[in-house]
Amino acid sequence: MMKESLIKANAKQIINKKVTKGFLKILGEMADTVRSLVGNISPDLSNSRDIDILVSKMNECLNPKGGEVSARKNTVSLGNLYLSLSEKGKIKFLQTMAEKFTLSKVEVDEKIEKYRKNQNCELNYKFEQDLVKVLESPRFKILKQFISLSEGLKFIVDMRSDVLRLKKQYKELDRLESELKSILLSWIDVDLLDLRQITWNAPASLLEKLIKYEAVHKISSWDDLKNRLDSDRLCFAFFHYKIPNEPLIFVEVALMNKIADNIQHLLDESVPSSDPKSASIAIFYSISNTQAGLSGISLGNFLIKRVVEKLSQDFKSVKTYATLSPIPCFIKWLKENNLKQDLLLSNKLNIKQSSAEILESIQKIKINTESEKRRLLKLCAYYLLKVKNSSGYAYDPVAHFHLSNGASIKQLNWLADTSENGISQSAGIMVNYLYELSKIDNNHEHYMVNKIISHSKQILSLLKE
Repeated sequence: MMKESLIKANAKQIINKKVTKGFLKILGEMADTVRSLVGNISPDLSNSRDIDILVSKMNECLNPKGGEVSARKNTVSLGNLYLSLSEKGKIKFLQTMAEKFTLSKVEVDEKIEKYRKNQNCELNYKFEQDLVKVLESPRFKILKQFISLSEGLKFIVDMRSDVLRLKKQYKELDRLESELKSILLSWIDVDLLDLRQITWNAPASLLEKLIKYEAVHKISSWDDLKNRLDSDRLCFAFFHYKIPNEPLIFVEVALMNKIADNIQHLLDESVPSSDPKSASIAIFYSISNTQAGLSGISLGNFLIKRVVEKLSQDFKSVKTYATLSPIPCFIKWLKENNLKQDLLLSNKLNIKQSSAEILESIQKIKINTESEKRRLLKLCAYYLLKVKNSSGYAYDPVAHFHLSNGASIKQLNWLADTSENGISQSAGIMVNYLYELSKIDNNHEHYMVNKIISHSKQILSLLKE
């Protein structure tokens, strides 16, 4: 019996050694693979040798030795290298790409000269194509190669997110950012986007992303999320087939029988759900962009239009489409220039308080509301209707978004968002933008061409009080 036990023990040791040896071999092979991909480069790209290896890898992408498989391997290698770098290393990577892989002025001048001197009409096209090729920077050619990879589009989105964050400090990244945006504009086309409704039955990983990316009204718990996906609450998102499990932007909708005037009530989990088939109004109360790298690439306007089309098909009783929107820069504007605002308050709006006094009173707004309600609603109406940015459009970014989509300003709602964020941004005031289907195109044209803001008599009357 003891002999048999010893044999089993020895056998077990041998097996364990073989398993351990095999596992170590696998780890070694994985390490070799990683080393081959990143070339033993330090995460910070801290010395000139690291930069030399990086430049060599970028050149390999431009001039691959071998066929398509070799070219893809080079691109994967460069992408994995970028992902392995520290913040400091990524900055150097981007600077190297921006500065060492730019256009060759000599080549451009040569091609222009050949094009200008050409007298043979039959060769015009050839010289035009030669010129087009040299006007595309080497770094742009490298960036385009990432798109062919399975995770390539997400890689470009994330790289642009890094560049947008860094370019204020590193001006040399401006052209690189423009080229990244150019690539994304050609791929993030509305015709390539899939509109999907996200329900409570969606995979947990997707629901977690809603919680993570919600940018307007924070989702506080799973119960909060479940409430937002109830029968009379809907969520729609745009997806791209090359980033299939990641919503690019999503909108939350409430089906109701009156225009919502308070976000806390709308999100109250204790309020029973209503029959969505009897709803007459659809309220868009939150739109969240999920990818910082897609900043400046308009998706929200297409999303709202597609969702309106979807709702009009699925809920025949819904005839009114409106928002319950924040006014994120109202208090910011009031704080920006106290003296200028004081003259405005006194001369145009006949408000006797100074802007400093109004700002101080906002801190007590939940306790002493009636004394501030009239003057703050009047001031907010002026802000939305009259305050413009340097281009002549609405100063408030949310207002500009909805007005440029063809909405009109419907009404202001007092103490509609009493959260800390709501009070600090807009003294708790929220606004309804109205999407009247028969007027959307005209409103859009009036605003974008003539910079005229469509509004109701109700909000205009606030200025006359």
